[in-house]
Amino acid sequence: MDATMAAEARERLRKWIEETRQILGTLPELMEPDSSAGERVATAEREIERLKKEIDDLKRENIQLRGEKDEIAQAMGQIAQKLGIAPRKSPFERSAPPAAEPARAADAPKPPEPPRP
Repeated sequence: MDATMAAEARERLRKWIEETRQILGTLPELMEPDSSAGERVATAEREIERLKKEIDDLKRENIQLRGEKDEIAQAMGQIAQKLGIAPRKSPFERSAPPAAEPARAADAPKPPEPPRP
């Protein structure tokens, strides 16, 4: 190995040692736990628990409202029976007015009469 190659090797070795010192100087910072990340995690966990409770409350309310809806439908059915009204399947279902139904029958084409002998 000549003097030039030895000098280059020493210079590379000196740079590597300096870079290693810089890297080792940053290790303590990297090894410390990030307190802000821990706080964010704790906040997110509290929010998750709050949302789970809200979901459970909404599910209970939904069950209660469905029960009330069924009770109301049953009561309306009983009232309709007492009044002699046939209950509809849907509140949006419409029936034709009584006067319109016979008019449709009158407007319908009549079947041809059989030939007379």
